[in-house]
This record gives sequence, C-alpha cells and structure tokens, in this order.
Amino acid sequence: MEIITKADTPQLIAQLATQDVRHLRAVKAVEPILDFKPESLMADLACHTDPRLREALILLFLRQPTYASYVPELVDALDANASLTLRHMYTAAVYLQRLWRSTLGLYLGEFPWLPDYFGQSEFGLPAPDLHFGEAGLRALAALFQEKTGYERLTAYHAAIALLFAQLSFETASHA
Repeated sequence: MEIITKADTPQLIAQLATQDVRHLRAVKAVEPILDFKPESLMADLACHTDPRLREALILLFLRQPTYASYVPELVDALDANASLTLRHMYTAAVYLQRLWRSTLGLYLGEFPWLPDYFGQSEFGLPAPDLHFGEAGLRALAALFQEKTGYERLTAYHAAIALLFAQLSFETASHA
C-alpha cells in the first residue's frame, strides 16, 4: 500500500471537511487536495501530534464507514504508535456506531456497520453489540486509561457530541 503522508494541519482540516467532518477550523483556509486518498488522510491523522486530529478519525469512520475497508492493510503500513492510534480510534468508532445507531440513522439514513477488526481479537473487549456497544466502549476506555493514564471515555463522548452538533446545525441550515 502506497501511503503519501504528512499533510499540514490546515490541509488535513480541509480534507476532513470534504469528508463531512467539519468540527475543526484552521487559522488559514486552504483548498483540499483533488487527488485525495482516504488511506493517506487516515495515516496523517493517526500520526498527528494534535489529539483533536487523531480523535477526528472516530468521526471520519462514522461519516465514511466504507473507509473501514482500508484499515486492516493500513495498520500494517504504519509505525507502531500510529498503528495503535488507528486501531484505538477505529475501535471507538465501532462501539459508538452501535451505541448511537438510532440517532445516527436519523441524520445519516442507512449506513454499513463498521466491522470489529480489533476490539475482541486484539484488545480482548466485549462484542460490539453487547449492551448496544456501551460495554465495549467502557472497556476500551479503561484499557487505554490503564495504558496511558488519560481518561478516554469523555473523549469518545465528546467526539460523538461534536458530530451531533455538526449534524444538527447542518439539518437546521437546510430547513
């Protein structure tokens, strides 16, 4: 897999906006890249030093669930830290998608399920459908809090709140 990475922050924010992830704003507006490759965007986000951009992976997967098909090959192409970040954020999106499926469906209509590539097999977490994803999301947060010392559950809930705020705004703007 050829991955062209290292877009700067304004470029990443512009690329995310083209994928319907619009909660971030850059100081300097730039035009998105026309020959955009989803795997390059995901790699850049996973490698980024800003946690807000790494966490944008969650929203990217929720808005573009077909990008899940790139994930298994991409995690093998990244360095260890970026690979772990991608697996972590992807798994959070899997559980959030189950937890919020009704509300997501109201805004987005029908969407494909994100496959559980890592939750059960790699992280030893509950099945995504157990308690509508809540059990897995809490277990994921506990696992990464133990590894990093940072509380993660609030970040997952903040990510979905940002998405719903964006979707609510867009719905009101179209009305």
